Amino acid sequence: MLELPGVTLICADTANHALALRALAISQRDVRYGRSLFLTDAIPPGLSIPEGIEVIGIGPLASRDAYSQLMLKGLLPYIDTAHALVIQWDGYVVNPKAWDPAFSDCDYIGAKWYWADAGLRVGNGGFSLRSRKLLAALQDPRIALVDVEDTTIARTFRPMLEREHAIRFADEALADRFSFEAAYPVGTPFGFHGLFNFCRTVPPSEIAILAPSFSDAIARSMQLLQLLRNCVALGQWDAAHAVALRILAATPEHAEAQASLARARLGAAHPAAVGRNEPCPCGSGKKYKQCHGALSGIASRAPPAPATAMSAAEDPDGLVRSAIAMHERGDLEGAERGYRSALALAPAHPTATHYLGVVLYQRERFADALPLLRASAAAVPNEPEFHNNLGLALAAAGQHDEAIAAYQRALALRPGHAIAWSNLGLALQAENRLAEAIAAFRSAISLAPDLAQAHWNLGLALLANEEFEEGWREYEWRHKVPELARYERAWPGPRWDGTSPAGRTLLLTTEQGLGDTLQFIRLAKPLAARGARVLLSAPQPLVRLLASAPGITAVYGPDDALPAYDAHVPLIALAGILGVTADSIPASVPYLGAEAARRAEIALELARHPGTLKAGLAWSGSLRTAIERLRAIKPQQLAPLFALPDIAWYSLKRESEEAGIENVPGAQALQRLPARNDFDGLAALASDLDLVITVDTSIAHLAGALARPTWILLIAAADWRWHPARADSPWYPTARLFRQPRAGDWDAVIRDVVAALAEFRRGDA
Repeated sequence: MLELPGVTLICADTANHALALRALAISQRDVRYGRSLFLTDAIPPGLSIPEGIEVIGIGPLASRDAYSQLMLKGLLPYIDTAHALVIQWDGYVVNPKAWDPAFSDCDYIGAKWYWADAGLRVGNGGFSLRSRKLLAALQDPRIALVDVEDTTIARTFRPMLEREHAIRFADEALADRFSFEAAYPVGTPFGFHGLFNFCRTVPPSEIAILAPSFSDAIARSMQLLQLLRNCVALGQWDAAHAVALRILAATPEHAEAQASLARARLGAAHPAAVGRNEPCPCGSGKKYKQCHGALSGIASRAPPAPATAMSAAEDPDGLVRSAIAMHERGDLEGAERGYRSALALAPAHPTATHYLGVVLYQRERFADALPLLRASAAAVPNEPEFHNNLGLALAAAGQHDEAIAAYQRALALRPGHAIAWSNLGLALQAENRLAEAIAAFRSAISLAPDLAQAHWNLGLALLANEEFEEGWREYEWRHKVPELARYERAWPGPRWDGTSPAGRTLLLTTEQGLGDTLQFIRLAKPLAARGARVLLSAPQPLVRLLASAPGITAVYGPDDALPAYDAHVPLIALAGILGVTADSIPASVPYLGAEAARRAEIALELARHPGTLKAGLAWSGSLRTAIERLRAIKPQQLAPLFALPDIAWYSLKRESEEAGIENVPGAQALQRLPARNDFDGLAALASDLDLVITVDTSIAHLAGALARPTWILLIAAADWRWHPARADSPWYPTARLFRQPRAGDWDAVIRDVVAALAEFRRGDA
């Protein structure tokens, strides 16, 4: 992984949203930047945001001049790193290994313009590195847009920028190693720009998949026509066929596209080999091995050579079989190479296309995976597994309606597909269609009675629907779900079977997250009331806090020696054993208490920061898992909260998890007390705040257990314990729930919180 903490990756696009996100996702595939920003007007429905990309709202860019003006004068407020890497949907990183630290010694690098005068050839802005120093210099009122922004910077005002602002432009040799556009590349540069260069940087099979998604404006452009010419010249017939069709869809009478379509069909039927020492058919004048043959491995995205140059002895089916074997062993990298090699020989190979899509889905590269999975499902429409896997990727990308349709197609082809039934249930549950989800899980179990995942999923759905009695029973199947069972610890002695606990010493054990432990520790009290001596083995951060729970005799950390006990039982299993129902939840709060000494320290701290209302805020969890990332609110979305008067805000997040908050307007006043960095201090802080506002993390359970007014911010299809039809919680009487009206819509949640805060300060809530 290339580490570029001093570089912000940025793309501004309000016309080609999906293609721009694809470029961002590819550019950060093997590179970690300080930040990755997408400046856009809106995210179309069904389009998922790749992990790590921050979306910043701007107005529509209605013209080339509007875009150039933004690039020239408007980037500075978004960049807090030393450099910005500006990309476009048709220009992005293709070879991270080509990064040279010398690039960051420059204030501006772009691909070389070979036609420009000496000293003015660097360069193209479609893929360019720009320093923050340059962005500040461009605010000089004497610098005004001339033609387009890269011409303004690199030609019109370059002499002044160098002379008066000490701006350093890369030399031509360094620019050649950084990027290419109109000139033939030297080696394999860091990035490129130009749709017409897709034939060099994108596998032909992927071009064929992308072509239908191009807008009419792209379809009528000279760039796409040139790409068509290049694909024909290189014998990339699948790509040429798809591009010609797209041009003709926008311009039916386009004579050259009609001729190219016919040529592509003929070429596909009668391919002609290109020798490595023969002239490259693109017309560069170089040998094939020194031109497109040398470029074919850029960023592992292109095939080793066009299919026409491959030896006939190579067998794409054999490559696919070998890749599948690696895939089954868990070797995703080797499998991806194998599938791509097969596609280089047979660009339309449906199995290679499909399982390459599966690999990319497993790597959470959804923008790359979905076109391949859709294409393979369309090519082999009667294969249920193709539709099932497409559904998995769609669900992971948050496109649940489409995922439901994909699973239903799989089941129409194979009604006995138990796993597809279980997957369908998950997608339905993600849309809060609980009754339908429960029915789907039951269908899966009827077909495969030992399918642990379906039982566990059924348990979660039943609990979400407050059908607790059966829900607790099904939830016990978690011990047989491989991804959960492998984390379980083997405890000496028998597990408690629920018989009379009177006079027995029982060890409660914890599992899964801290939130579960905080929620279910309340059950120690009714267990002790039945005569048990209750011991607890707990995660180390919670040991001291949980000692305050009623019914607990002693608490031990994970590495502490344990005394003798009669039996052990998972804490969460007590709910089923004790017969907890929706009407009998032990909801007396508080059932935890912070240390008096820590509270006294916090009281002194709070007194130094007066405010009409003292509110704690947690906007994300640790971000380690997909669900934690889904629950996270981007710091920039919190700005309306900080704009409210007479509220003293306190961070409830650890110092190591607060990245980005310092850039939010108004967040400079956010108090960040040292106590927030450990659970005992966090409990003391939450105990003395007027209000806790948090996303669904362990902090929600902590504040609820302390009986603090707690507002919990939830995703549209939240965890089972927050019933979708409720705005309150039977588990925490002091809690209030704020739920996304639709998946991903945190802005609506923040608006609701802002309105509720006004009521809260008036005493209406």
